[in-house]
Amino acid sequence: MIETYPQSPRLAPPKTNLSLAPIHQPHPAILKSVIVNADAHRISRALTQPEYLETWISIPGAAPGSFTRATLQDNGYRLDHYSAHYSTNYSAHGSTLTIKGSFHYCHLRKIRLLWRKTTNALCTQSVVDIRVRGNFGSSIVELRHTALASADEHAWHEALWQRSLQKLALLFGS
Repeated sequence: MIETYPQSPRLAPPKTNLSLAPIHQPHPAILKSVIVNADAHRISRALTQPEYLETWISIPGAAPGSFTRATLQDNGYRLDHYSAHYSTNYSAHGSTLTIKGSFHYCHLRKIRLLWRKTTNALCTQSVVDIRVRGNFGSSIVELRHTALASADEHAWHEALWQRSLQKLALLFGS
């Protein structure tokens, strides 16, 4: 039980003419979840292995003929998205977008990534947390993406995760 007592006038904070600056609220977190018809081991591989990442990551606004190539990095992975006019050029310089996911930790059911998205003129950094809940044949994948730099980044990543998680579920026949 919580009890409250009226505040004594002598203990009340002094009245001042100071105004407080508004507190800057960061962009809200992106929270997504999807049911996937697979066990945690298979889902974990799909979330971390390049050959699976290329299958389910869906870049917003990607033109027909464009593609995403995933490669392992020292402590994570790199996704390079190529527009249709770069389809024969696999160099990082030909990509129109690069995302680096660096693992803060990577366990079977918990993954935290430092997520860095780079375009020609802009580089943003944020945090992606993924949890896998469930057993054997059916699991729930929960995603939380925080520390997004702008409303545009929030909207772009909202679209990315909406479509990508749908494709992840379809990958396993969900």
